[in-house]
Amino acid sequence: MNTFTFWWSIISSVISLIFVGISIWQYFIGRNAKQRQKAQVKIWMQNALGLREGLKLIMVNGKSGGFTSPVDVANAVWSLEPSAFALYQSLYEERCIKEKEYIQKQKIAAKKIEEANENS
Repeated sequence: MNTFTFWWSIISSVISLIFVGISIWQYFIGRNAKQRQKAQVKIWMQNALGLREGLKLIMVNGKSGGFTSPVDVANAVWSLEPSAFALYQSLYEERCIKEKEYIQKQKIAAKKIEEANENS
């Protein structure tokens, strides 16, 4: 009976150490994910701030007669498009890259493209 309790204590200690290791690993994974998410939010905030400032400049120039033609207004609005698209793309990737369904659809689409290229 003493041998059984001795071995049981060793086995339970080893299992406990394994669980401690897994817990530490999960802690660091979670911390890295939080840091990445904070950095991503900062990027989104900068993109949104750029759009806000651009729209503010368009408004100020529109009120003060800074635009001489509708083409000037169109060019000013068009200059904001890259920032808007960058924000959209970043948000889209954050949402879709993590979704298993989206990843699966992308793999199927890539296979179809490869098959089409091989057949032609």
